[in-house]
Amino acid sequence: MRAKLIYLTAAVVLAGCGGVQQTRPTGEMLLVDFQEGQPLRYRMTSQRQTRIELTDQGQRQSAPQKMTERLELVMVYDPIEVDPFGLTKLQVRCESATVTRTSFSGRPGAADAMESLTEIPFTLTLRPTGQIEDMSDFRRAVGLLGDRAFAETRTGGGRVKNEDMISDFIALQWHLWDAIASIDTPLDGLSVGSRWQARQLLPWPVPVPNPPTRVTTFTLDQISEQDDQRTAHISSTYELTKEFLRDIPRMYEGAFQMRGLFGFLRGYRFESIEGGGTQVFNMDTGILESDRQDYALRVTADFRLPLGDSRPVLNVDQTISIERLK
Repeated sequence: MRAKLIYLTAAVVLAGCGGVQQTRPTGEMLLVDFQEGQPLRYRMTSQRQTRIELTDQGQRQSAPQKMTERLELVMVYDPIEVDPFGLTKLQVRCESATVTRTSFSGRPGAADAMESLTEIPFTLTLRPTGQIEDMSDFRRAVGLLGDRAFAETRTGGGRVKNEDMISDFIALQWHLWDAIASIDTPLDGLSVGSRWQARQLLPWPVPVPNPPTRVTTFTLDQISEQDDQRTAHISSTYELTKEFLRDIPRMYEGAFQMRGLFGFLRGYRFESIEGGGTQVFNMDTGILESDRQDYALRVTADFRLPLGDSRPVLNVDQTISIERLK
């Protein structure tokens, strides 16, 4: 119903001589919707296995070392200000945050800063198309998490950053509604087979000057109906791009060193990405129901100190999943 109301308001275009012209959508409209007093809860996970091996002129020199990381969040989005034809303000809080990690060395590490997200609520303001209009409070929350990623050091020892999954949280939240927000002409609607694109951040555990970015191509595969509810099934494929995102929320300030094996590497080169995803969006309620992404990322790097002709190669298997909790 809300999509129809938005159409009736937004599709009226003033023409010359005071006339009124109406344009009708040529396909199905996909718009996000929130209702005051009806918070939405999601379970969000981001997990990856990173395998690093040494190569010499492309030949493997040693067996790969493995590291696994997994972030699980339960997030609540509570609409506190809703304008059916304008902006919606959400109060966002984290009910639970858990990080599990096995390091390259096998030794347990420090607690992950992401586990303190339960102490840092924030607000977001969205347009009906799902675009984030105001993310200043989200940036504040990211900065607070970044402050908690540093280990206490002795005077004069310099700052050391513990391993964290803050970039995973940024990607999960920043791109949550991208499949809807990136539709080029939302009032025209979509039909099965329609395609559109968005640029998205790739989670990466190491701060780099230009964080890896992908072009995601969405395709509306089908529209199904069950219990008088229509759902859009959207698939996605990925391609690396060098057109980096410039407005990424800042995680850290000042100079520091990385803890662990990543502290010995530099010059990361993101070579290839393979994989895809599927998303289910309820067209009648305007609610994202689920999203899953699986991809493999190949990265080469250099050692901070020369180690002959050896070059590290990292192969990353990443899975991101989002599920609405009824």
